[in-house]
Amino acid sequence: MSDVIKLLTGAFGEEFVRFVLNISEPDNLNTIPNHVPAGVVQHLSSIALDSAQNGFADVHFFGSAALTSYSHSEGTSLVHVLRKACGGESLEAVEETEDPVLYVLRMIAQDCWPVYLITSPNSQKPNNFFSASPSGVMQHPKKSEAAEAFMRDASLCKLFPPRGEGARDKPINESAEWVVNVGTSGTRHLMGVLSGLLYDARLRVALAGKALTFRSISESLERSLGTLRLLAEGKEANVPAVIGFSGVHLNEGQSIRFTDGTLREVRPAERQLLLHGSQAVGAVYETTYPARILDTFQFNPGSDDWAKPFNKCRARIEESLRSSEYALDKVRLALVLSSEKDGLLAPKEEARTIIDPANMGGSGYWNTGDQVLSNTSIKPEKHDTLITIYDVIRKKHPESLNIAMTRLLSAVTSRRDSNDALIDALIAWENIFGTRTETTFRVTASLAKILTDTPEERVDLQKELARLYGVRSAMVHGAKEPTPDAAATNRERVIRVAIDALQALYLERPELLSMSPEDRSKRVLLEG
Repeated sequence: MSDVIKLLTGAFGEEFVRFVLNISEPDNLNTIPNHVPAGVVQHLSSIALDSAQNGFADVHFFGSAALTSYSHSEGTSLVHVLRKACGGESLEAVEETEDPVLYVLRMIAQDCWPVYLITSPNSQKPNNFFSASPSGVMQHPKKSEAAEAFMRDASLCKLFPPRGEGARDKPINESAEWVVNVGTSGTRHLMGVLSGLLYDARLRVALAGKALTFRSISESLERSLGTLRLLAEGKEANVPAVIGFSGVHLNEGQSIRFTDGTLREVRPAERQLLLHGSQAVGAVYETTYPARILDTFQFNPGSDDWAKPFNKCRARIEESLRSSEYALDKVRLALVLSSEKDGLLAPKEEARTIIDPANMGGSGYWNTGDQVLSNTSIKPEKHDTLITIYDVIRKKHPESLNIAMTRLLSAVTSRRDSNDALIDALIAWENIFGTRTETTFRVTASLAKILTDTPEERVDLQKELARLYGVRSAMVHGAKEPTPDAAATNRERVIRVAIDALQALYLERPELLSMSPEDRSKRVLLEG
């Protein structure tokens, strides 16, 4: 491979380079083809080198600004001018529509969309905020028309409350404070919102597993704009959400459909765009988030209570986030409870993207810790069992077992130290069968009763479980910690017992679920 090709693909990614240089997929990309003018190569190389010299880790931001610069003489952006010089086809005509906002956004998208093909392999965690940079919109001759159409829209104009008399004279300068229940709030500028809509459409194309073209982004743009109109009216909009799990793995073509989402393979375009470059992710959970704009207002910098509008929405934001996490934890619990004896499924969230047009580039999260879980494959023959367990959890999981759920998930996915995991799992035991008195005996005896069939087996298991309880008590009271090998063995055992106990409750004894831990224990111990 030539040095120039290495420079270009290293900066922009192979897909973008093929597009601009008009090189079809089957053709070799080791050298610059004869049909590519030297000036095009020099221009792209200059952008790549200037990006590095200006201290940018990749060219998402710097390259987007340069390549979306508009040529009035050519009637399009630089990226299309370069492609045309390499023999690329003429631009597609933008179809007429009765929606003036959508129409002008599609005209801007037609000139700017190719920069979304840029995926620099040098950037492991691309920042969607900078990828959604408004430079393309800001440089486009249709920007004022787009702003005016936006502010004439009966729904969208509500996103930017009037600042005073005459403030509507320049729609392009509109800004306002937004409070969004996704957890991100602050100033929104109209140019950023318009650019964010374009990038929101780009993310939706990736989520759908489609190739990025003007046609695919144009179709998604209509859905993005429709979502923002719902939000502008103060309504709830279920926006796409993607969660990347380590600890579990699904092969190509495999998927498991839950009531509220789908667990599936990781698609090639998702790892950078939606999973923030995480290489640990082995499966993706695709679901929705109930987004809502809670308030829009004009900020008064001199006000003593400037934080009041944000603080008044804090409880609603926390409740939205808590409800979303609760639903996700039920999916994770179902995975853990579907583990084979010799293969623990440990769904740990590594990355998340909520494709939300109220936030430029969407709302993202990724795990910054260094603990990496091995990805255990979910066997196809276990898919139906997993769905069965999840359906019971979704319909019958009681609040009285919330601690058991969160502590078991913590023991399985979050605790690096085996002794910490043991403590978490024992707390899960206590939440299943705990009492205020005689805790050790009541909990271990109840577990032994529900997990074995004969009196002899119950006696032996109760003794083993009591010994494990003793390990925790000894550590709490200052005794020497078990050796690493012993701690790892203990960890595996207490987690397995917690899994087996919850499996028994959900699948064999669902009548016990509605009881308190103490009543649950009493019922089990007093049965014949």
